[in-house]
Amino acid sequence: MTDPFLPDEEPAPDLPSPWGFRIFIVLATIYLLYRLGQGIAWVVTRLAT
Repeated sequence: MTDPFLPDEEPAPDLPSPWGFRIFIVLATIYLLYRLGQGIAWVVTRLAT
Protein backbone atom coordinates (compact mmCIF):
# COMPACT_ATOMS: atom_id res chain seq x y z
CA MET A 1 0.00 0.00 0.00
CA THR A 2 1.40 3.35 -0.99
CA ASP A 3 0.98 6.58 0.93
CA PRO A 4 -1.11 9.05 -1.12
CA PHE A 5 0.72 12.02 0.43
CA LEU A 6 4.21 11.01 -0.70
CA PRO A 7 5.44 11.57 -4.26
CA ASP A 8 6.06 8.49 -6.40
CA GLU A 9 9.31 9.73 -7.92
CA GLU A 10 12.64 9.89 -6.12
CA PRO A 11 13.95 13.30 -5.06
CA ALA A 12 16.44 15.06 -7.31
CA PRO A 13 20.08 14.61 -6.32
CA ASP A 14 21.82 17.49 -4.56
CA LEU A 15 23.85 19.59 -6.98
CA PRO A 16 27.29 20.88 -6.00
CA SER A 17 27.56 24.58 -5.28
CA PRO A 18 28.88 26.77 -8.11
CA TRP A 19 32.59 27.64 -8.06
CA GLY A 20 31.81 31.37 -7.89
CA PHE A 21 29.87 30.87 -4.66
CA ARG A 22 32.76 28.90 -3.17
CA ILE A 23 35.20 31.69 -4.07
CA PHE A 24 32.86 34.24 -2.48
CA ILE A 25 32.69 32.23 0.75
CA VAL A 26 36.49 31.87 0.89
CA LEU A 27 37.08 35.59 0.25
CA ALA A 28 34.40 36.62 2.76
CA THR A 29 35.99 34.37 5.38
CA ILE A 30 39.46 35.82 4.74
CA TYR A 31 38.07 39.37 4.96
CA LEU A 32 36.19 38.69 8.20
CA LEU A 33 39.26 37.07 9.78
CA TYR A 34 41.33 40.11 8.76
CA ARG A 35 38.77 42.46 10.32
CA LEU A 36 38.67 40.29 13.46
CA GLY A 37 42.44 40.63 13.73
CA GLN A 38 42.14 44.39 13.37
CA GLY A 39 39.48 44.49 16.07
CA ILE A 40 41.58 42.44 18.45
CA ALA A 41 44.61 44.65 17.79
CA TRP A 42 42.47 47.76 18.43
CA VAL A 43 41.19 46.37 21.74
CA VAL A 44 44.72 45.44 22.83
CA THR A 45 46.02 48.93 22.05
CA ARG A 46 43.07 50.57 23.84
CA LEU A 47 43.62 48.43 26.95
CA ALA A 48 47.37 49.13 26.93
CA THR A 49 46.91 52.89 27.25
